[in-house]
Amino acid sequence: MVTKTERDHFQRLFRQLDADGDGVIAQVDVDQLVHGAVARSGAAPGSPEWRRVVDLGNRIWYGLRDTTDADKDGTVSAREFVTAYRRPEFLEQTVVPFELAVLEMADRDGDGSIALHEWAAWQAAKGMSPVEMLSEFTRLDADGDGCLSKEECAQHIRAQYTA
Repeated sequence: MVTKTERDHFQRLFRQLDADGDGVIAQVDVDQLVHGAVARSGAAPGSPEWRRVVDLGNRIWYGLRDTTDADKDGTVSAREFVTAYRRPEFLEQTVVPFELAVLEMADRDGDGSIALHEWAAWQAAKGMSPVEMLSEFTRLDADGDGCLSKEECAQHIRAQYTA
């Protein structure tokens, strides 16, 4: 049985993916989110960074559709969505790699970690306030070294989707 907290969490995630707000997730919704993330990063269309995120976005869509579209109507309902996101393998095989690829786009110097100034620029492009951005960065920087490692980001992603 799903608790109220779990239901609220999944509804919030569903609304984030249902970009056009029509009550179902379709490929166009995932495409819209992917292209928004790519645009915020400044990655040029066709660049390796752009291709990686678009490919992973397609993987999210196909993973959702192929494993959760029980009625085979080409969309994912809220009920179907909850079923997908409750499976650990979907989180690890699809969601975490996609989110990491998007976060890696913030690594402007390509050193494999996200420094505070890179995080600040990325989050500001998403509309996050400086106070929220700094608070989140501090919370995610588990080892306190002033940079977010891939593992720190992965832990954050897992916590977001399993909270």
